[in-house]
Amino acid sequence: MSKLQQLQDDIVAWSTDTFGDRQTTAIPVCHHLKKEVDELIDGIQAGDFKEEFADCFMLLIESAKTCGIETDELISLTYAKLEINKRRKWGKPDEKGVIQHIKENGVYKE
Repeated sequence: MSKLQQLQDDIVAWSTDTFGDRQTTAIPVCHHLKKEVDELIDGIQAGDFKEEFADCFMLLIESAKTCGIETDELISLTYAKLEINKRRKWGKPDEKGVIQHIKENGVYKE
C-alpha cells in the first residue's frame, strides 16, 4: 500500500470515528473543503499557510474516497485531466487572476 493510500485510509477512519456518518459522504466534505480554501487564501495573504494546504488536501482525498476513488485512481485521473488541459486554449486572467479555458458557443471546449 502506498503512503498516499495509507494517508487517505487513515483520514477517512479518523473522520468516521470523530464525526460519524455525517462526514462520510462527499457533499458535506466538499462544503468543508470550500471553507478551507477560503482559509488557505487568507493564510497565503498573511504568510501563514502550510497547515491550510494540509487541511485542503485531507478534505480533497477524503471526499474522493467517499466517492469510491482510491489514491491510485485519483492520480491517474489527475494525469488524464492534465493531458486534456494541455490541449485546451486558455483565456486571459480575470480580476482575481483566474485563467479559464476558452468557451465556444457558451460551452467550454476541450
